[in-house]
Amino acid sequence: MRKMLNTALGILCSILLSVMVWIVLWQVFARSVLNNPNTATEELVRFGLVWLAMLASAYVVGERTHLAVTVLSEKLRGKAKTRLDIIVQLLFILFAVIIMIYGGFNAVGVTMDQISPSLSIPMGYVYLAVPVSGVLIVCYSVLNLLDDMKKSKEAV
Repeated sequence: MRKMLNTALGILCSILLSVMVWIVLWQVFARSVLNNPNTATEELVRFGLVWLAMLASAYVVGERTHLAVTVLSEKLRGKAKTRLDIIVQLLFILFAVIIMIYGGFNAVGVTMDQISPSLSIPMGYVYLAVPVSGVLIVCYSVLNLLDDMKKSKEAV
């Protein structure tokens, strides 16, 4: 499951980043050479960056390469370290469910009537990145939690 998620997210983020780079290159060319700037491309890249950041944040949770304060975890060994890892994953799940999924879907609902100026799309589609990322973070955190629990049982 983790490998499938990693592959899908890795490909999706790579495609999204590549498309954004090409759009920015076109935007620079249109503005500099053609003297015809396009505001829609700027907005599209901005919205793409929101999606890229949110999807990439889920990916790094799955890889366990997210930012972390490791002062305590570096001092712990064995069962104590595994217990701390389990607590961290439970907190990730709690945060993702309450803030990202619940709060994110509320934000999507509130902003569906708000239309973006250049692209004329509902802003709810941009904010949908938050609950989607939250669901992915929950999936990865559950996988991490299962790994930690397995490690805990092996340490006994």
